Amino acid sequence: MTNRPLVRISGIAAAAIILGGCAADNGDTPNGAPPAPPTTVAVSVPPAVATTTEAADPEEPEPAYSIADYLADNGIGRTPLAAGTETGPAVAFDLPSGWELAAPGMFPQSYVAAVGTQWESEHDPGPLPAAVLTVLRLDRVVDAEDLLEHAGGAVANLPGFEIAVDDPDSEVSGLRSYALSGEYLDDEAGYIAIVERTVIAEDDDASYVIQLRVTARSHDAESVTDSVQEIDGSLTVTPRTEE
Repeated sequence: MTNRPLVRISGIAAAAIILGGCAADNGDTPNGAPPAPPTTVAVSVPPAVATTTEAADPEEPEPAYSIADYLADNGIGRTPLAAGTETGPAVAFDLPSGWELAAPGMFPQSYVAAVGTQWESEHDPGPLPAAVLTVLRLDRVVDAEDLLEHAGGAVANLPGFEIAVDDPDSEVSGLRSYALSGEYLDDEAGYIAIVERTVIAEDDDASYVIQLRVTARSHDAESVTDSVQEIDGSLTVTPRTEE
């Protein structure tokens, strides 16, 4: 296992989450008080010269280009794998204390998933911290750099996402990885801190897109940092075939 440096980040509403594999700069996103409202000045305008100008609607930003977009545009097929599949690399992470494997079907198409049952509460029944690992087998070998270039697109398109750390230069098991973290707004659960790491591996004459996504409600993020460090730092990718 390669030990990757860890950085604490902060989001919009709370202290935040530990991300493995980021640069020495902690990339904190300030969470200060909201800006003061603009000063309003009353101006008397004679009716004869009064004009009305309709404010232009703000333009919606273009969605970020994702790996899914790249695969679709290039006609590349993908097949999600489950743990125990005999093809492709073996992928694993450690299960921290207070976490359990998720029930089958809780996270469809995941390779393996875990939830932080330690944070379960009858008085606060919101979503538990979760670590979801997905492994996609592509129907051909695809250049890893082309895929990693678009690895952050899916997270960037989450509602209200604000980036905290963008790290394209870390490694997992000697393979290039891309990590992105920040916070987004869920309509029901409120602010969610998120870390996603993407690794591209080649095995069995095919490319594999490996993504580990860890989420926690922002008010739980401070207490879940050690778990995220253990999960992210223990991620391993082991080829099954000899080069």
